[in-house]
Amino acid sequence: MKKITLIISAALAASMLSAQSGKTREGYALQWDKTIAVVPDSLQIGTFKLPAWTIAVHEAEASDVMGWWIADMQAMSTAVAKSKPAKALGLRLAQVPNAAMAAAATNLEKKANLVKLTMAFAVNDSTTTPSNDGQEAYMRALAVKYNRSTVQVQIADYEKQLAKAGDKLADTKGDVAKSQSRITKSNSQMEKIKAKRGKVQRDNAKVSGDISGLEKKFALSNDPKDLQKLTKARQKLAKGESSLAKLMQDEAKVQGDIAKEQGRLESSAGKAEDRGATKEEVQGTLDALRRKHDSIQ
Repeated sequence: MKKITLIISAALAASMLSAQSGKTREGYALQWDKTIAVVPDSLQIGTFKLPAWTIAVHEAEASDVMGWWIADMQAMSTAVAKSKPAKALGLRLAQVPNAAMAAAATNLEKKANLVKLTMAFAVNDSTTTPSNDGQEAYMRALAVKYNRSTVQVQIADYEKQLAKAGDKLADTKGDVAKSQSRITKSNSQMEKIKAKRGKVQRDNAKVSGDISGLEKKFALSNDPKDLQKLTKARQKLAKGESSLAKLMQDEAKVQGDIAKEQGRLESSAGKAEDRGATKEEVQGTLDALRRKHDSIQ
């Protein structure tokens, strides 16, 4: 048994290394630098030990690998027993026609970040197949399939992240657009207020000139009618000054609103830039994972 273990370890050594080119924050390798290896092994079924094959499924969970195996076997056998090891009875496998059953067990190797799947083909619990024709080729295809399945899970994870990043970016761009729209409206309002203020200031200047003339006239005439005109002019000027003060308050308020909205705009624009960069980063990782998936052969 020690000799078999040493052979397995040596044969799979090259495929146990983590990618040196980089990993995601979840620990997913961004490149496939492993070797698909099918190693002769054995599998204990009760009191019998049958010849078997072992493959490595990298970055996987043992439960996932066994789940994929059971799903595959359910499609090509009459019954699957979820025992230890798991068994597929009444096997109908075109690649291995002389096998009536298959058994499999998984072993998680945390340090190497892989799951070993050991599978035996047999006639029954105690009798191996008369030949191993097609078995190694089938196991190699299974190794490719399950390693790709593992990476597909990683791809699905990053597809969800990309969708979320896109939603957040769209929300932030919406905030930017809203701020820009409010600033545009406030600037338009400001221009109207300034136009009104200019008119009131001109009117007040004219009334002030009229008052100066009326004061001189009344000083000379002491005529009640001139006093009446002077009083009306002073009232008109007071009203104009009140309107001017109100317009200046409105102008200050709108200016304050613009300043606040400008601050929100700068903040939202900064977030949009950051989230745009985040989306690009997620897209880049997703592209790398897809390339990794396709390179598993």
